Amino acid sequence: MKKTKLAVTCALLMTLAGCNGGSSSSDGPNGPGSPNIKGDPSLSKIYAYQASELSDAALECAKIYKQRRSCLLEKIRPIGAEKPQDVTIEDIRSRLLVSHAWMAESFIDALREINDQDLLNMFKPLNTIVLSYDIRPSFYHPSTASMYIDAAYLWRNASDWSTIYQQEDYRQAFSKQFSYDSATRYLDSSTFDYVTYSNDYDATRNGERKTEQIAPGLFRLLSHELAHANDLLPSHDLLQLADSGTIYSEIESADHVAKQLTSSQPLTSALLLEAAQVSFHGEAMTDRVRQSTGQQAGGEFERDGAAAFYSYSTPQEDVAMLFESYMMYKKYKVYSEVAFLSVPQTTYYSCNDWKVLWGQRNRLADANVRDRAVLVAQRILNVSENDIRANMPSSTMRPKTMPLGKGWCEIVGRSYDESGEMRYAPPQERKERFGYLEDIGAKE
Repeated sequence: MKKTKLAVTCALLMTLAGCNGGSSSSDGPNGPGSPNIKGDPSLSKIYAYQASELSDAALECAKIYKQRRSCLLEKIRPIGAEKPQDVTIEDIRSRLLVSHAWMAESFIDALREINDQDLLNMFKPLNTIVLSYDIRPSFYHPSTASMYIDAAYLWRNASDWSTIYQQEDYRQAFSKQFSYDSATRYLDSSTFDYVTYSNDYDATRNGERKTEQIAPGLFRLLSHELAHANDLLPSHDLLQLADSGTIYSEIESADHVAKQLTSSQPLTSALLLEAAQVSFHGEAMTDRVRQSTGQQAGGEFERDGAAAFYSYSTPQEDVAMLFESYMMYKKYKVYSEVAFLSVPQTTYYSCNDWKVLWGQRNRLADANVRDRAVLVAQRILNVSENDIRANMPSSTMRPKTMPLGKGWCEIVGRSYDESGEMRYAPPQERKERFGYLEDIGAKE
């Protein structure tokens, strides 16, 4: 293998394997006894939810990346490899691998609640869908063409929650040297309130979740992870797979959406590209990043075409964040809010101690972001540009600047004009958003 090809291979594996939970073990999170080491789940308890002739091959495939190998096409092929027609929930059910049966039940119920054929068809490039108690964060792996979902997106009650391994996303430690952090969320375009519900359990504040409450957050996650699958194995390549060999070889040679986006409309901020390597990949802090401010980061971000700070992590995450933002607007007509916030300097703090240094509501309405999202969505969904633009903010809309210095929860449920001036307050005092920390440093 030539050195250049080897470099591409390693980069792709590192890119998406890291795009990767819970009760704690006696060794503690990420310790020797943990079922999840730095984002890599053990997958020791998974089994085929629906037994079939593919069950053994699916189980082998889902774990084979741990041996630095890839799934064989003669043993298992992606759902849509020989099925150009619409994917059904039954097709997806047949590829589910789970550690606990309730996860599949909740997942399938949520797919029915979501009721979105575009989303179902995006499962075509997948070999398996893995739902396990020890996955955190969620991720897609190109060696297996499989999607691995954090069960925190699926729990319905205390019984479900008790089976999930409790562990923070290992990447949270990477941003501790920053004086600011990024935040993202989706708010209803009429009420300016959250459309997603927290994935954290609390007996008094968030002890049960109905399927309709699980659905929006899961839809966001699936849009993101399935964007990876369709970026790396687009539909026109999917229908031309070899009869034998590895799925990774097919993915490696496919016409990736990320390559098209990077070659035509790349992100340009050197500061944010550098900062993302520190924040999301654990690279050593640099003087330029250490000396930067949230206002400076926001200024560079505003001029670029990213949907979120996480877009700067890799070209594949750039694609996924654009597509996620598009799908959330298309499905729920929600505004994407992005911000850089000051990090509280006290041990005990509340949501409003995270102050807005720079922020925008309806980031997708930015002309540059909109055009880049059109390219991505058109390639992934295989529909016309007019169809894509019909499900986006109109060309006359513009992002609105957040009120600077306000708390992160203080502006939920409030409207403000383009200058960031608040126009009205909610009719009653609002309680702090439970689970607001899920917005900060948000990524998958």
